[in-house]
Amino acid sequence: MICNFVIRNDMLKKDFLKRISLVGDIHYQFHVMGGVEGFAVMVNKGSEEKIELLLKSLQPFILGVTIQSCNDHKIANRLTITDYYIMKQLVDNPRMETLERGKNTSISPRTVRRRLDKMIDRYHILEFTTLPNPHAMKGQIVYFLSVKVERTMYDEVLTKIFGQLRNHIILSIMTYDQEKQTIGLNLASEDVFKIESIRSQIRSLIGVKEANVFLPTKIQYNERVIMKAIERQIKKIKKLRKILHSKI
Repeated sequence: MICNFVIRNDMLKKDFLKRISLVGDIHYQFHVMGGVEGFAVMVNKGSEEKIELLLKSLQPFILGVTIQSCNDHKIANRLTITDYYIMKQLVDNPRMETLERGKNTSISPRTVRRRLDKMIDRYHILEFTTLPNPHAMKGQIVYFLSVKVERTMYDEVLTKIFGQLRNHIILSIMTYDQEKQTIGLNLASEDVFKIESIRSQIRSLIGVKEANVFLPTKIQYNERVIMKAIERQIKKIKKLRKILHSKI
């Protein structure tokens, strides 16, 4: 389960973080103009029941929250130990050449490419995109557009969004609701008036319930948590191999 919070960042204090840590680890954080901060929490197995209590205790400070379930265990059973080693390298150095990845994992570059393609196209657990640095971009304003849609019209709305924004800069797109109710886009525009114009266009589409704009100042992933999850799966596979080997 993943819990996404949006709060006033003046409330992000040690006590707040301590309460969050009781249910899981912060996967990534982003800071938004206007004194708002958001983050995603990967909820620990067995801590799902604590989420409701946590939300009640934080209610005065939360500006928005979404909870999504995940079936990671189904995908995890299809991944090999090689896949996890490749993922570790991606976290350490996403720009590493395929040839070097192959050498580091003792497999051919062709196998590395094939495993990456599966993780991207079939399992949908990897996504390559550009994380912009708003402070370094000149002449463009980077912003995040969150679109809530009617579930039955998800595919139609997604197609229309691309049609509407084909002449604008789309830095990345993601669906962060497994039930296909939310679409997130990282965009860049030349001025704030254009941002509002785009938001209004998307909001007017049939099937769109909400369209909200956030201007991020910083996006930060928790690499420690990602590495910890990968290492956990590698240990699990090694343990399973040892058990199977002892039975032969």
